[in-house]
Amino acid sequence: MSNRARSLACALLIVLVGVLTYANSLSGPLIADDNSAIVRNPQIRRLWPLVEALAAPRDNELASRPLVNLSFAVNYAIGALSVRGYHIVNLGLHVLSALLLFGIVRRTMRTGALRQRFAGTANGIALASALIWMVHPLLTESIDYVTQRTELMMGLFYFLTLYCAIRAAEPGNAGGWRSAAIFSCLLGMGSKETMATVPVIVVLYDRVFLFDSGREAWRCRKGLYAGLALGWLALAALLLSSLPPTIGFGSRVSGWTYLLNQCPMILRYLGLAVWPSGLVFDYGLPHPMVLTDVLPQATLVAALAALTVVALFVRPMIGFLGAWFFITLAPTSSVMPIITEVGAERRMYLPLAALVVLTVIAADRLCALAGRRRVAVAVTAAVVIVVALALATARRNHEYAFATSLLQTSVDRRPHGRAHLVLAGALLDEGRNNEAMAHMRAAIPDYPRALLVLGSALYNRGQFDDAITELHAFIARVDGRPEWVPLSVTARTLIALSRVHQGKLPQAVEEFQSALQLDAEDPEVHANLALVLLLQSDFEGARQHYEKFLERRQGSAVVLTNLGVALQKLGHPDEAKARFRQALTIDPNYRDARRGLDGLSEAMTPPPR
Repeated sequence: MSNRARSLACALLIVLVGVLTYANSLSGPLIADDNSAIVRNPQIRRLWPLVEALAAPRDNELASRPLVNLSFAVNYAIGALSVRGYHIVNLGLHVLSALLLFGIVRRTMRTGALRQRFAGTANGIALASALIWMVHPLLTESIDYVTQRTELMMGLFYFLTLYCAIRAAEPGNAGGWRSAAIFSCLLGMGSKETMATVPVIVVLYDRVFLFDSGREAWRCRKGLYAGLALGWLALAALLLSSLPPTIGFGSRVSGWTYLLNQCPMILRYLGLAVWPSGLVFDYGLPHPMVLTDVLPQATLVAALAALTVVALFVRPMIGFLGAWFFITLAPTSSVMPIITEVGAERRMYLPLAALVVLTVIAADRLCALAGRRRVAVAVTAAVVIVVALALATARRNHEYAFATSLLQTSVDRRPHGRAHLVLAGALLDEGRNNEAMAHMRAAIPDYPRALLVLGSALYNRGQFDDAITELHAFIARVDGRPEWVPLSVTARTLIALSRVHQGKLPQAVEEFQSALQLDAEDPEVHANLALVLLLQSDFEGARQHYEKFLERRQGSAVVLTNLGVALQKLGHPDEAKARFRQALTIDPNYRDARRGLDGLSEAMTPPPR
């Protein structure tokens, strides 16, 4: 069989195994961030004009990831919110990445000094690496959680950039491959920020596998390096225009604290790469800690990093794989704080490739000890491992089949406040109110927001006294912390509305005024306070707060009608008439506005003589 035929057979096997492994994942529901990135994202509702399909809302998870937003717009144009289409695209991206990994490893094994050692086993090592990486359960989050297409698209362009860079070093169409590498790099920068490390990886690959010195690499490849560096400028422009508020040194988690949190997380990732059981969807938030809290883990991670540096000089191929692991993990697992999550298994999408390739190469060396049975032993071991991992992935896919079952696994395997609270929300959606309340209460000790959610749920159930108790507890717990001001305003508003339902209007006014002391610009508080004042016949106060609402937000028929009533009571019929007419412009069928306008017209018509 020719090399081309072998490569084609390997590619077909990768596609077949990938499809079979993830076949039971195609009906999984949209969950968590999928709701904001897809369900409530107005920018994916149409493909044209293209600039709108590329621009997610500023506070969206896709704000600095225009290509992913565009891909969701394509999905929406084809099948609206039908989940199967989104899952098929995610699976396709993952399989393509596995094919590229196969190509990268295969060509690397046939490069320079490695040719003699691995020429006979290059296809086998590449195939085993691609299959094991593709079906590894640690990557299920990236495929099954639709919004993590950010990881999949970035990973695809990352592998493609390196593959094209490798091909550009071969005799022939070097210019075409070089342009393809640069273009792929730019596309990856528009998919996820981790792509920023690919120029470093390409330079390191060249130095380890293709050139004898950095000077020679620069002389031969400076055009490629300059083109890849343009990607940094593109990424910087995206981040400057829409850096997610959950990322960066301006957050309330310091870089040092975040780094300490990452030490045990990195070791957990390594453990899951070897034994992928007990996978967790939500690892929770970073916690305050000092070095002594994680000294053993920090020491081990530092030792592994040091060994990687040494290996780059002593065993460059092993050193490159170690450097790949740390470099691709660094953007999310070092000193750049991500305040919404201390860890996530999707962060191992690229780093896992290095660990798998290193393991397969080590296994190949061990299989050589079997002598004439080497091939049989290697094939048997590879089949057993791939099948075992694929079955584990299929089981994990099944956990993604229902939001509550997935979220329950987080509570069971790594319980923390947010995991309980998110599960409570899913249970409420299913009408399992009592179970939801229990999880809300379980979340309270280490997640203050649970008090607000519990208070809101009690308010919706008409248990106003209980709601007020929980909401006051929330306010007391977050008092004086600026980052909690918006939610404190929400809590004050819910307390005030509870007082309204209880008929305690003066207390409601006090709560609304307390909310305005926290945020004097909140239009909803002004509108709610105005209504209570109107009910108390404080028409001037109602007028003032309705006017403040209209200064900050477009009018609604209800607000304009109520403002018209206040103006009428204050003896300003012409102004009242104008407001009623504005209300009817917004909603021509709004009866209260029509009634108010007709009443004014009758009052202003002179009696017959």
